[in-house]
Amino acid sequence: MIKTVLIIEDDLVTMFLNRHLLEQDHFCENIIEATSGDEALSIFEKIKKGDLPPDHLPEIILLDLNMPVMDGWEFFENFINQFPEFVTKTKIFILSSSTDPKDQERAINDPNIAAYLSKPLDADEHFTIIKTFIG
Repeated sequence: MIKTVLIIEDDLVTMFLNRHLLEQDHFCENIIEATSGDEALSIFEKIKKGDLPPDHLPEIILLDLNMPVMDGWEFFENFINQFPEFVTKTKIFILSSSTDPKDQERAINDPNIAAYLSKPLDADEHFTIIKTFIG
């Protein structure tokens, strides 16, 4: 079973729905939520410093792209640069409503992105894809 999922999503209704689907499907043991890229990076900083236990390290990140202040791509670049020790331990799934083909192409071509998933989160389709990448 997947231990921890981090949802990075600025829309609280979407966050609620994603959490509900994950809980309803018993997809993982723990769900961590961040409403911004900055907030998510601070979670990794706390893990790195030992302020949060290592078991809080998410195995999966569901990353929205369209967020104010720090968008999903800015979070992604900061995550890769600041926390290289976590990159191989965490699978990043873009979960976005973006229809920009450049976003999809970038996600497909980056080896640090597991997959590009279109919103809304779908338990049947998306959970199968995610579990395939986890093994």
